[in-house]
Amino acid sequence: MRKTAWAVLAVLSLAAAAGLAADQPRIGPPPLRTEAPTLKPGPAFAWIPGYWKWGGINYEWVEGRWAKAKKGKAWVPGTWEQVGARWVWKPGKWAKPSKEQPAASGQPLPDEKAGPPN
Repeated sequence: MRKTAWAVLAVLSLAAAAGLAADQPRIGPPPLRTEAPTLKPGPAFAWIPGYWKWGGINYEWVEGRWAKAKKGKAWVPGTWEQVGARWVWKPGKWAKPSKEQPAASGQPLPDEKAGPPN
């Protein structure tokens, strides 16, 4: 009986601790890291910069990578936005480029904030 009670107590403690780890952080991410892209694998690739991902207790860095570019589109990096007391991740996406920016350059569009993809 005592072993069962201790097991139940342990499970409840772990469940309570897991509840404290929120999926939306209350503090903003650290500054972005400076990355040196590796050798471009081919002309049809765009650099997707690294970003900070929320790991439930703290931020974890996700390294940048090369991705096959979408024809006629440019990569817009994701951003962290403060909503009330929480920070929310808006993932990066491929979007039609503006007139000032060529397609599939791997750079953010001029009207977008560069920031941390999923």
